[in-house]
This record gives sequence, structure tokens and C-alpha cells, in this order.
Amino acid sequence: MLVALCAIILAVEREMMKTKTIYFHCGTQLKKTLSSEIAEVESAVDSILWDRAFKYSANGISYSHQTAYNKALAGSFARLGWERQPLLRKEPKLMGDFRKGLVFFEVQLGNSSTLYRDYYKF
Repeated sequence: MLVALCAIILAVEREMMKTKTIYFHCGTQLKKTLSSEIAEVESAVDSILWDRAFKYSANGISYSHQTAYNKALAGSFARLGWERQPLLRKEPKLMGDFRKGLVFFEVQLGNSSTLYRDYYKF
């Protein structure tokens, strides 16, 4: 059985509020095969206004800070047809944030220990 692991990290640089894409273990063929999903991830992230005092409203409710980012990203991925909270594994039970086809996307804002736990899921 062949398993391909490709980690793509989109980091937000706090000072400039720009995203930076980093690929780990992603060969040219894998990036080409998944190019439309990768483009959608970049589009969803780029659609968010990265601001120190970010606010987002949905269904008449206003959110701020990290919750606002989570809600805004959920809205962006939903509009692109991504599945929310897909089951990655039954035992131990592991869930991701979003999935489309063979691509899973995990949101992590600012907690490095959680980043490592999220990386373990994949």
C-alpha cells in the first residue's frame, strides 16, 4: 500500500499580516495532482482579512479574534464545498477541520503544542 503525505503550512506573518506557504514532503507530481484543492485552500485563507482586531459576523452574531477567524474560515471552506469536521480515524477518534477528496485541512492559530497534536492526526 502506498501512502502519500504532503503537509502544507500556510503561516500568517503577524507583522505584515501576509500568508506564507511551506510544503513538506510534497513532490511535483503530488502538488500537480492536488493543485485544485491546494488552490482552494490558498483562496480560502487569502479571502480572510488578517487584522489584529479581526471581527466576523454570521447569522446575526458577531465574533472577534480567534473565534472570528475560525468562523470566517469555516464559511470560506463551506462556500467551496469542503466537508466540515471529517472523521480521520475511528480508534483513536481523530477529526480534522475540513476535507475535500484526499485533502485535509487543519486550522491552528498560535498554539505550537496543539500544532504538533494536529500534525499527529495526519
